[in-house]
Amino acid sequence: MNIFDGLYGYEKLMLLCGFILFVFALAAITVMIVQRRDFKMAMGLIVFAIVLMGFPGIQAVKFSQDTVELDRIRAQPQAPADPAQKQQAERTLASLEQRAAGNPQLQAQVSDGYRAIGELDQAYRLAQSVLHEKPSAQVQATLVPVLTAKLNQVQAGAPIAEPAMPAAAASSAIASTTTPPAAPAATATQQREIADIASQLQGTGTPLPAASHAALAKAYVVLGQPQKAQANVEAARRIDPNVKINAAVLRAARTDGHP
Repeated sequence: MNIFDGLYGYEKLMLLCGFILFVFALAAITVMIVQRRDFKMAMGLIVFAIVLMGFPGIQAVKFSQDTVELDRIRAQPQAPADPAQKQQAERTLASLEQRAAGNPQLQAQVSDGYRAIGELDQAYRLAQSVLHEKPSAQVQATLVPVLTAKLNQVQAGAPIAEPAMPAAAASSAIASTTTPPAAPAATATQQREIADIASQLQGTGTPLPAASHAALAKAYVVLGQPQKAQANVEAARRIDPNVKINAAVLRAARTDGHP
C-alpha cells in the first residue's frame, strides 16, 4: 500500500497540493527569518497546507483501518449471526467498494468479503465485474471462494438425476409398485446459470481446492456430463481424501469410490 491507495482523484490532488504548499511555506519562512522579516503570513500558509492535507490524510487512515477489517471479515468461518455485526461489516465493505475502482485485487477481496457475510448475490455481481476486465491470476484466485459459494447456492435446489439402471434392474423396478418417481431435471435457466458459473470457476487458471472440485462435480452431474463430474470427484479426493461429496453425485458420476 502507498499513501494514495483508496483516495479519490480530488483527494490525491488535495494531498499533493497541500504538500507542495507546505514545502513552499517552510522555504518562505526560512528566507524571511534570514532577512529578519515578519513571517506571520507564511505561517498562515503552513496552517492552510496542513488543513489541505488533513482531510485526505484522515481518509487514507480510515481506508487502511477498513482494509484491516476486511481481512478479519474474510477470515470468518461463517456469516455473522448478529445483525448489528453484519450491518457494520456491510458498511465497511460498501465503503471499500466505492474506493476500489481501478484496483482489481481490492475489488476481488471485497467480493470475497461479501461472500463471508453471506451476501452471495452482491459478491457474485462484483466478481463478474472484475472477471470482465480479465484480471491477473492472483485476482482470479481470490475470487475462487466466491465462485464456489455461488455455484453451490445456485445448484442447491437442482435435482440430481440417477444413472441409468441395468435392464434387469429396470424390469424389476417397473414391476415394483413402491418405486419412487424420478426427480425432475433442472430447468433450462438453472442449467444455463450453473454452466456459466462452472465455466468461470474452471477458467480462473488457478489450482482449485477440493471444495471447488466437489461443487463442479455436482454441477456437471446436473448438466448431464458424468465424465467431467467423475474427473472432478477424483481431483477433489486427491487434494482432500476426506472431502464430503453427495452420495447421489457419486452414483450419477459413475464412480465406485466411497461416499
